[in-house]
Amino acid sequence: MSLKTRTITGVIFGAVMIGGTIASAYSCAILFLIVGVCCLWEYGGLVREKESASADLMIKTRQILLTILGILPALWVANTQLKLVEISPTLYFLLLPVFFGLFIFELYSKATRPFEQLAHVLMAILYVGLPTALIEFFCLKQPDFGNLLIMALLAIIWANDSFAYLAGSQIGKTPFFPRISPKKTWEGTLSGFVGAMGIGALCSVLFPALGYSIGAWMLIALVASVFGTLGDLVESLLKRSLGIKDSGTILPGHGGFLDRFDAFIFLIPFVAFVIFFVLEDKNFSIL
Repeated sequence: MSLKTRTITGVIFGAVMIGGTIASAYSCAILFLIVGVCCLWEYGGLVREKESASADLMIKTRQILLTILGILPALWVANTQLKLVEISPTLYFLLLPVFFGLFIFELYSKATRPFEQLAHVLMAILYVGLPTALIEFFCLKQPDFGNLLIMALLAIIWANDSFAYLAGSQIGKTPFFPRISPKKTWEGTLSGFVGAMGIGALCSVLFPALGYSIGAWMLIALVASVFGTLGDLVESLLKRSLGIKDSGTILPGHGGFLDRFDAFIFLIPFVAFVIFFVLEDKNFSIL
């Protein structure tokens, strides 16, 4: 893939993400619902049985079911915050026959590893669905400025990735995690950490509406940098176990949505823990 194509894709992608995130909390929520759906769809395509005896219709149906069930937590959070539809608590029990219906589906799918396919549905909800739900919560809990937190986290992890790539490609010599990602180096990783902390400090100036001190921002940046890096390794582990290079081809020169958001979705639960239980932020209280 040419540098020109990669650059054009990166500019368009960055403009869409930044514009959609900072425009409003509602556009941010919609944008990340779309991102969540795309990541789930890619995940479902990656883990499907390539050599399965199942008909193509069964394989595609399983991918659709995984995507729908995976995005349900985010839809539930969005509906709870916006109060769009009044849902009786008893209706949630309908999810039980839906989930158990997946066992029946696998009876007829003729998959060679049916219980692995069932496990992947739960994995999709945990790996992508729940972080997406947390993003919806942050955006919509405080619609006046909730999206600014998401923008700040994006800026921190982009700085982390950019500094790590630039330093790693120029001065990187010491392998960081060669078993999973041979190209990652300690020099690049530490440079990414420095870049993330720098943007974290800057966020205290750029996003005063969130009310965090510079110390709080540095803590958020620290957590985002560490677990964002680990999230990138987790997705590399997934791809290595499946024998693939990229999760998709929808972003020319940049791979798929999972490739672009692997670090971001992984860091969200850890940042949420810091906000809920360490900073004890009243703006985003879950109580």
